[in-house]
Amino acid sequence: MTDRGGQGKKVYVVLVGLALNFTTTFSSSLPSGSIDTLNVAFDVTQSQQVALPVAIFLVGYVFGPLMFGPLSEHFGRKAGLILAPGLYTIFTLACSLAPNWSSLLTFRFLVGDGASAPQTITGGMYSDIYPDLIHRGRAVTLLGLTSNVGPLVGPVVAGFSSTRDWRWMFWISLIMAVVTWPLLLFVPETRDIDVVEGTDAVTGANRGQRIRLDVTTLRAINYRKFLAVGLTRPMRMLLEPLVFYTNLFLAYQYAILFLYFEAYPIIFKGTYGMNSGVAACLLLPIGIGAIAAIFIFLWYDKYLATAKSQGKAWTRSEEYRRLPLACLGGPLYALSQFWLLYPASPYGIGIDLTYLALQNHLTDAYGVYSASALASSVFTRNILAALILPAGNPAAV
Repeated sequence: MTDRGGQGKKVYVVLVGLALNFTTTFSSSLPSGSIDTLNVAFDVTQSQQVALPVAIFLVGYVFGPLMFGPLSEHFGRKAGLILAPGLYTIFTLACSLAPNWSSLLTFRFLVGDGASAPQTITGGMYSDIYPDLIHRGRAVTLLGLTSNVGPLVGPVVAGFSSTRDWRWMFWISLIMAVVTWPLLLFVPETRDIDVVEGTDAVTGANRGQRIRLDVTTLRAINYRKFLAVGLTRPMRMLLEPLVFYTNLFLAYQYAILFLYFEAYPIIFKGTYGMNSGVAACLLLPIGIGAIAAIFIFLWYDKYLATAKSQGKAWTRSEEYRRLPLACLGGPLYALSQFWLLYPASPYGIGIDLTYLALQNHLTDAYGVYSASALASSVFTRNILAALILPAGNPAAV
């Protein structure tokens, strides 16, 4: 979408993307706030199975980006944004009607598959509409905030709403999805699909060269090549050091965050006798820290802009645009691991600063292919979290 779209349309794209991302990430950790109710309803007795409704969702998160990210780069963003949330909405309804444990886990996998698209496609949309790095960075920052706050709110809602009937948490999630999905119909296409970039698209031109194709050429696209090259791009990007090490660090942080969703009920319900809702509320200070990280991010944006206007040499280095915030957040995150509850806000600041800085850095570096770069990031961090979650219950070790 070019500047002809106007500022109003760009703001609409950003806001709908944020609403969609919050709605889907909200569902990711939802069952962790109602573990006892689910266990009783489905007669779950094996401790290894307690974490599966969240872990299976994350497995769906693993596979969705590998398809939706490249598809959005080749055929436009809107199609994936309509299809994937539609899948999410249908199978959220199915979760609320699941007759048995196996059905619930199957539906949670498909919900996760549909929920994965916003984290990859939305970042690509923001890259499309904001060539200016400052505006793009702020949009991606807000997207990162919803990615981190959504999973914190889910267990709180489940903890208070599903104390007697486990279905209520899925009904609430379904209402949010039904309200959000129609808004996607009015989102304009932001990816000019008649503009193809890169040697692996169709044309054989050098990466970054912009070429406008006519309709005849578009119809002659080698779809077999797209399936072989486009859909494998996120995995091939993992071989690039920037993507690999960024994903490795984010995967570590993400796995620890989802372990908290398993650990908090065990600690604060088992040891301190709190109910599910109150125990889940103790996750909210992490969200407060995440919001505080936004203000630090905006302050650094302003500081960097001032330094650039003064012609300072260090501002000409690409690494100084995003990475100093990660250098602040990383040690803060590590120090906060020595305590559990009281430094939750510093933990939130640390995880959000590193997440926002590194995700923005990937978006800046890969531009139009940022959806595939983000897809590789979603893939690695979710597969690690899904594998490690069953270890969160001490009885499973």
